Amino acid sequence: MKIRIQIAMEGNNGEFERIENIVDLERSLLQPETLGLTLAESKTVLQGIQECMVSEQVKEYMAQFNTCPDCGARRTKKGQHTLVYRTVFGKLNLISPRLYDCTCHQPHQHRHSSSPLATWLKAHSSPELLYLETKFASLMSYGLSIRLLSEVLPIADEINATSMRRHQQQIAERIESELGEEQFQFIKGCPDEWGRQPRPEPPLTVGLDGGYVHASAQKSRTEGWFEVITGKSVKADGDAKVFAFVNKYDTKPKRRLYEVLKSQGLQMNQQVVFLSDGGDTVRSLQRYLSPESEHLLDWFHITGIRI
Repeated sequence: MKIRIQIAMEGNNGEFERIENIVDLERSLLQPETLGLTLAESKTVLQGIQECMVSEQVKEYMAQFNTCPDCGARRTKKGQHTLVYRTVFGKLNLISPRLYDCTCHQPHQHRHSSSPLATWLKAHSSPELLYLETKFASLMSYGLSIRLLSEVLPIADEINATSMRRHQQQIAERIESELGEEQFQFIKGCPDEWGRQPRPEPPLTVGLDGGYVHASAQKSRTEGWFEVITGKSVKADGDAKVFAFVNKYDTKPKRRLYEVLKSQGLQMNQQVVFLSDGGDTVRSLQRYLSPESEHLLDWFHITGIRI
């Protein structure tokens, strides 16, 4: 059996303007390993579809810049260069023409030029690829993340540890910049307002703890270490969010915890149960976040104290 996978581009008039062959497949005797698509075949299909699709998208986008919007004259091309853009389905080499501005705007001898595609496409990696890079790099090493993504996606040799580390740092900085200002307390409203709020969800349970990270070559007891505070907020249905920060380095620790609770739908009339070892750092962190908060010393630390 022979199978041909094609992609058809349909114009606004409903007619097919372009039909491209993506891949030809063959199947003979049915075997478990030949039932359906193999991983390698699926990579080829996805990459081929993307290349055809993107070429038409770029062509359609650039068509609006080929003529002057004021006088209708065709703009002349100064040259072109290649833009590299990476997605979860492979690397794309996009042709980016550089066009002269129309003479109706500037004298011929002083004309400027621009690359519309380069101006619009400032990033070189798709949001989905950055999301996957960041997600897996937060769970495992950069090397293992690259191996995993390359195994299941058609991006072999297109990403490396250096670029992944840089992308993760950029995304982290952007998220940090969006974090609101630190406040002493985040309780809003008054009891009368809280009583008029909708019936709250079941209590949120928040576990907090801290630990010290020491350098391998610590010079003294007062340097070469820092304290990490970690936490996990769990809803009644088991859905959980985690957070962490370096104590005395992070300038917005309480804001960070509040945003976690807020993302889980915290209301001022909703109960929040905090579990911690009662240390000064974690105790001050959980204060003034909710008027319905309850603060408990967790069983693990009680047992440790008894021992």
